[in-house]
Amino acid sequence: MGFHVREGISNCAEVRLRPGFVRMVMAQPDGDGAMTMSLARIGHYDVRLFEFVPETAADPTPICLELYDHETRCRIDSCRCYDLEAAVKATEEFTARARQLARESRGTGCNG
Repeated sequence: MGFHVREGISNCAEVRLRPGFVRMVMAQPDGDGAMTMSLARIGHYDVRLFEFVPETAADPTPICLELYDHETRCRIDSCRCYDLEAAVKATEEFTARARQLARESRGTGCNG
């Protein structure tokens, strides 16, 4: 994937995304044929890239991200981003949500 980085975008999310793209190219598909690459693991929650094949050849290839729960083996949320800036923002949001969910699952959230 070749994405242009806009000036001013340099944070942890971008630092995680760039090597994730490189590792994704060399990743092996899982049992379902999907390719995923973890960007951040917080408790049993994972923020990760996943491969998405565009519906038509003319569609731009999006950056696909998901928030995954290893305990339930379910995707909690996902999104497609068409530029690095949006992917950085989504990565930050999923990471913050994973932290919140991990705190709540340990019983240390606001209600625990």
